[in-house]
Amino acid sequence: MMNFTVSVREHGRLNLPKRLRMALHLQEQDDLVFRIRADGTAEVVSASILAQQGRGLFGHLKVEDSETDAFIAERHAEAGAEG
Repeated sequence: MMNFTVSVREHGRLNLPKRLRMALHLQEQDDLVFRIRADGTAEVVSASILAQQGRGLFGHLKVEDSETDAFIAERHAEAGAEG
């Protein structure tokens, strides 16, 4: 486990050390998601990583085998075959 200390600056700004940005696989303009637990501890994850994992803020609403997703995939396949 790696530990980092980050200070809160004026207007709530945070300056993340390079090693921390690298550990979180952050890119320019990435957003961070802070998950605060009842005990006051926090988990920080980049939004892009959550999206890649399919566990974004609304990941719990994802429906497996969505008919809409299947329809869109069919249309994309048809468009690719035509073009």
